[in-house]
Amino acid sequence: MNTRSCGTRQARSNVGMLCLNGRRHGFHIGCTLGVQNKKPKLCYVGRLNASEGMSPEKVKWAERASLPSPPALSKPDEAFHRMGLEFVEMKDGIVLTELNELFEKVGFPRRDPVKLKTAIDNTYALIWVRSTKQSRLARLGQMVAIARATSDGALSATIWDVAVQPSWQRSGLGRAMMERLVRNLMEKGIPTITLYAEPNVVGLYEKLGFVQDPDGIRGMAFQRKKKERHALAASAV
Repeated sequence: MNTRSCGTRQARSNVGMLCLNGRRHGFHIGCTLGVQNKKPKLCYVGRLNASEGMSPEKVKWAERASLPSPPALSKPDEAFHRMGLEFVEMKDGIVLTELNELFEKVGFPRRDPVKLKTAIDNTYALIWVRSTKQSRLARLGQMVAIARATSDGALSATIWDVAVQPSWQRSGLGRAMMERLVRNLMEKGIPTITLYAEPNVVGLYEKLGFVQDPDGIRGMAFQRKKKERHALAASAV
């Protein structure tokens, strides 16, 4: 998954919004590409064999809740372990300077360290990827990818800051990370999941089961004027 293009940066005008909300089949996922674009409506209805790797208790819970199965894992954790990578779902171990470096590498703006710490502290669910060995692609222990979600803990969640280090793009890492984050949110019973996406990566998210504009719903974002955005970006450097 190309991360510069799969980014879910906040405060960007030409972005789309993907959402998954509990309706007829329990969940729908949609994507909006900004107010100037017309998008087709698609629905998320689950995938075959998606329950593989889930405990029997979680499978029973999904059946009782009348929810579709979460995304199937395209690669097991063991495949990434052999690549020298591990998925981490805890906030402990995240180094803010390293996270800002990752953002810069994928074309995201640097974040003010104080505000970035607050954002991570208030994140509902996240997943990041750590290198478990020294290689030409990463340092030992280096963060090479991240995705996080904010939520009210009951009704909805929004995914932000999907980023994969360029040297690890097109390895299936971004897809695998998103699969695990969405499964996590679904297992927590969150009925509406949204994410903003740039137009050129909508197809990547559709492969994960995301669809565009459920029931014609479109996303909007309040944004500062261009000069104000540039001033804020400069102050974070």
